Amino acid sequence: MNRLAACTANLSLQHVTALKQILRYLAGTKNLGITYSNTSVNPNDNSNFFYGFADAAYANHDDCKSTSGYVVLVAGGAITWKSKKQTTIALLSTEAEYVALSEAGREACWLRNLFEELGYPQEFPILIKGDNDGSISMVKNHQFHNRSKHIAIRWHWVRELVEQGLVSIESC
Repeated sequence: MNRLAACTANLSLQHVTALKQILRYLAGTKNLGITYSNTSVNPNDNSNFFYGFADAAYANHDDCKSTSGYVVLVAGGAITWKSKKQTTIALLSTEAEYVALSEAGREACWLRNLFEELGYPQEFPILIKGDNDGSISMVKNHQFHNRSKHIAIRWHWVRELVEQGLVSIESC
């Protein structure tokens, strides 16, 4: 859908065909929705209300920018999610995944503060699962390596969240 939206200024027959396919899909799935249950199993077996997943698609073929995404779940259903093209070009897939973990950590921190203000403080670190072992080890290991020294400082904020016990990062 986002690739199609990028072509709205200059639509071709191929774009119109793709749009029709998307509309048929939406029409066929209009009765589906997000369901929540009070028997949801949190994968880290603690009493936190929510947990999340983060991922990245490395190097789009159009402009070489990766796409980050995350989803945060409560009671078995999604409450917040995001998919966005990264602002910088990642040199490694590990870097793209690291950026995704940082973005998910930022959202988890915001949700933690919101739930606390609403009277539902989180007792344990919020679990965020990622699928790239290199990015997960970068979060947990503060040593700089030749392969990671180019990563912007702004993405290292997720390390502080882990150190403070606000977020926990694990592999899927």
